[in-house]
Amino acid sequence: MWKGGLKGGIYSPLKNLKMKDKVYKCGYKQCKLGGKVNKDIAVKKGNRYYHSECLQEIYNKEQIRELFLKHINPTEIISLLNRTINQIIDVKKVSSEFLLYALEYVIKNKLPLNRAAGLYYIINNKHIKNDYMKQKAKEIDNKIRNKNVQSNNEVKFNLFIQDNTWNRIIER
Repeated sequence: MWKGGLKGGIYSPLKNLKMKDKVYKCGYKQCKLGGKVNKDIAVKKGNRYYHSECLQEIYNKEQIRELFLKHINPTEIISLLNRTINQIIDVKKVSSEFLLYALEYVIKNKLPLNRAAGLYYIINNKHIKNDYMKQKAKEIDNKIRNKNVQSNNEVKFNLFIQDNTWNRIIER
């Protein structure tokens, strides 16, 4: 029988490798990324681990719910509202970001919306879609400009092109 200083037997570096590659189950029921998340990319909220995209979708759904109940119809049946939101995002494959934007657009422009079923109509509104696309284009443009500003602060290299004539070759 081996009596070493380590409890449980011989130290194995393979145990440490297994600990680093720990995989958790994503806590979001409608996870679109496979349901499993590696520890190094996982985001922890409470006792659960999530993909960052899944956690963002949860936050967007909560925000949609709060905005609807606060500004549109505080007496709406919450289960009906949740079912409608989940149907739009999960079945119709509309991004939660767009649905949140559309609801904010309706509130800001005071468009008529009384019930949760009206969310189906606002996601098909051409004006909202066009405005959303313009806003996304501006965000992408700003990201590109910020990248260019950051790259301008880096070291610059100058390239001097000299013509390769016969005289230059003979000089060497």
